[in-house]
Amino acid sequence: MPKISVQIVTWNSMRYILECLESLMRQNFRDFQVLVIDNGSDDGTVEFIRAQYPTVAILQNFKNLGFAKANDKGIKLAKSEYVLVMNPDVILSDDFLQNMINFADQHPEAGSFGGKTFKLFSAAIDQADQSGLREAIKSDVIDSTGLQIYKSRRVVNRGEGKKDKGQYDRLEEVFGVSASCALYRKSVLDEVLIKDEYFDNNFFAYKEDIDLAWRMRLYGWQCWYVPEAVCYHHRRLSAYEETSLKKRMASREAVSKMLRSLSFRNHHLMLVKNDQWINTLLALPWFLFWELRIILFALIFEPFQYKSITQFFKYLPATLLKRRVIMAHKKVAPREIRKWFR
Repeated sequence: MPKISVQIVTWNSMRYILECLESLMRQNFRDFQVLVIDNGSDDGTVEFIRAQYPTVAILQNFKNLGFAKANDKGIKLAKSEYVLVMNPDVILSDDFLQNMINFADQHPEAGSFGGKTFKLFSAAIDQADQSGLREAIKSDVIDSTGLQIYKSRRVVNRGEGKKDKGQYDRLEEVFGVSASCALYRKSVLDEVLIKDEYFDNNFFAYKEDIDLAWRMRLYGWQCWYVPEAVCYHHRRLSAYEETSLKKRMASREAVSKMLRSLSFRNHHLMLVKNDQWINTLLALPWFLFWELRIILFALIFEPFQYKSITQFFKYLPATLLKRRVIMAHKKVAPREIRKWFR
């Protein structure tokens, strides 16, 4: 069996998939296999992969199951030591896998790993025909160097939007990593499995990687940032805060209502599942300030979020059951989690 199972969830991803797969074909580390889990694409993605990359396995769903459930189907099939979850709009540097494995093999106490991710830019991509292949432009603007969580429970990609000046060149532990490109130890994924789910299927997409990172922390597993492992990513929904309401509104207009709804709903489901009461109480001023801010913003400027609130209560009973499992199996004290809140 290969050492790494690389899995990519696609949904009408034709304009990205060529460069994504080509970056995998150029890896100097070769002990891996690639599985594409397609969520009912109708833009020729599956046909293109079958014709151009016959060694790539394809698991074809006939409808969009979402990022979480589709990835879970792939992880269940994996027999490898590691699973690399990556988006189709990610391009890896040629030594990405080698650098990741070199570090991961020396740190059995860690369950997940992430590299230095830069943003991909191309004005032409968003104006182009969705079915066309487009070349991306690599930048030196950081997309993610791991996940940072605050006392308010706001979670951002560390360094997102900043120009790389070497400020994130140090190997270090982080709270978690973005599943746009994340390496997981398969045995750890199996340990934190809940209700036959690795990523929470009720999340569908967005914030499922933060939820999994939090659970891994509660179970006592470390997460490391490996700056030598470099990749590039297009990102539609950014978590970092804009400097003004006008800019924030403008950036959010570019993101679909569905994605904003999922982000809003899943943020609160994640808190119910993973936050420990003593930690919530100790951070109450920061927590309440941020919650009031995002809820009022949503209800005033995004009235469609009323539906998100309804869905939150729909999934609440199942989420509380999952919380019960997590809290029964957690291995670290609240203070160990609390040190990650800034």
